[in-house]
Amino acid sequence: VLYSRFVCPGTALLQLPDGSGGSDPPCPRDHNGLGPAGHPGPEVAVLEALSSGSVPPVPEEPESSVTLSLEPVLDDKEGSEKINTRPGKIILYSEAGFARHKREIWDDIPDATSWELSHTISIRVIRGGWVMYEKPRFRGRKCVLAEGDVEIDNPWTAYGDSGGSGDSGDRGDRGDNGHSGHSGHTGHPRGSRPFRIGSFKRVVRDYRTPRISLFAQENGEGARLRFSGSAEDTRERGQALAAASIIVHSGLWLLYSKPFFDDDPYVLEPGGYPNLKAWGAKEPSICSMHPIRLGCPVVERPGEPQVLIYEAAAFQGHSFTISRDIYDLRRLPEPALPTVGSLRVLGGCWVGYEKEGFRGHQYLLEEGEYRDWRQWGGYSPELLSLRLIRTDFSDPALVLFEAMDFEEGASVELSEALPDTGLAGYGSITQSIHVLSGV
Repeated sequence: VLYSRFVCPGTALLQLPDGSGGSDPPCPRDHNGLGPAGHPGPEVAVLEALSSGSVPPVPEEPESSVTLSLEPVLDDKEGSEKINTRPGKIILYSEAGFARHKREIWDDIPDATSWELSHTISIRVIRGGWVMYEKPRFRGRKCVLAEGDVEIDNPWTAYGDSGGSGDSGDRGDRGDNGHSGHSGHTGHPRGSRPFRIGSFKRVVRDYRTPRISLFAQENGEGARLRFSGSAEDTRERGQALAAASIIVHSGLWLLYSKPFFDDDPYVLEPGGYPNLKAWGAKEPSICSMHPIRLGCPVVERPGEPQVLIYEAAAFQGHSFTISRDIYDLRRLPEPALPTVGSLRVLGGCWVGYEKEGFRGHQYLLEEGEYRDWRQWGGYSPELLSLRLIRTDFSDPALVLFEAMDFEEGASVELSEALPDTGLAGYGSITQSIHVLSGV
């Protein structure tokens, strides 16, 4: 879990065109860095208290008139491949200790300002990489939430504003570390005011390899460096890497001006950043970076398998609930469902098949919502049989063999998600597989 924050002026994001390899095109929004000072590293759960003291507020600036040309850099082939998304889920509790009112979040929430919350809330991220925004419509300061559990004190109060529900700008005061008491100009003790959330966006939706391009000059010009994974120190001979413009092709990236993930990171979502102002930076130095990734499949209710099937997309039309393997969905008892338009997997982990009798293309169906056949990764709208996966999802492991019948030759043992087998020093040919445990 990563909980972080930062203040910077409002800027505009240049959207990636369709087929660019990015995730769903984001709306124009503020691009703010964020993160607790002295962050020990992206793999560690961090929850630092905000405190008193202040820094000069960052003034509002006009949006940049520079546009970032994407043509020279969108030469990757990944955008033409079929990407299977995973359902997202957050469980938000209105108080600390995962107590009181519970709210389940499955996808983007453009406006959450009406939610009643205490000054400290609890969040359990089941699936996905999420951004929590201070203001509605995905604007303002933000917190990054990766899979796991975290408790968060109201982060907006330390900046001296109204918690994101008002019309104030993105300026504010940030508390100095190691102090407590009253924050900025609020007149309230830190943490005494109810938490207000503006909006939620699910940014990391699939196992696609995170990719980012850094350019030596503005507007995507000059020398280009590409990264697809975490880098704890990008310096060469003590010289920091300089980036004047950036394109995030896929993933949710944290960029640090110091090595080893130290200091406040800038948070970059998919899109184009034509200059420093676009991601809230004053200096071009980037010394470390880290992408937020998805974990392995998680099953909350393995002993309560259940799927709610709808005949039309967006959970419309007649529906039917199943809790066992279905050989042919067209032969269900009344009401008959001629088609499967959408699904809600309420419990267990299932495999959907394109054809009856568990044949054809297979689709992994985790607990979550699938509004249409594209969301379960279908090659077509056909879904004619379902089978429950009966296994222990803890400690998954398998061995891939390049040769048939597990004969001698190249092999690799895996125990976690891997977007590219080449990263494990293994080729692209697999002719036999030994599943040791899990799915």
